Amino acid sequence: MKQTQLILLIKKYEKDTPVIITWKDAVDYGDEVTYDKLEIKEVLYDTIGFFLKIKDDYVVLAYNKENDKETYKGTAMIPCSLVTDIRRLTDGYGDVYENGNYPITVKGDL
Repeated sequence: MKQTQLILLIKKYEKDTPVIITWKDAVDYGDEVTYDKLEIKEVLYDTIGFFLKIKDDYVVLAYNKENDKETYKGTAMIPCSLVTDIRRLTDGYGDVYENGNYPITVKGDL
């Protein structure tokens, strides 16, 4: 998906939507290396959080949200130019949010 399409998609998400964002990170090697042996690798990360907004070309996420729906703890700001994919994290979340209980299935003995 093109970068502009991703940003348009992200902007449609409502505040507090649980998402998984895949993004490129910079690579840093602490050891000495020669130009001939320099290996460039692409590093992709998945970050999970509550979508807050797009601000100054950054996707802003929160990791923790109080039940008051106004207070957040632990935030991330990922540059939009590094985002390669975004997906809603929906499986079971609506049940937890609406009913206050966890839809967990346990298989086998604990």
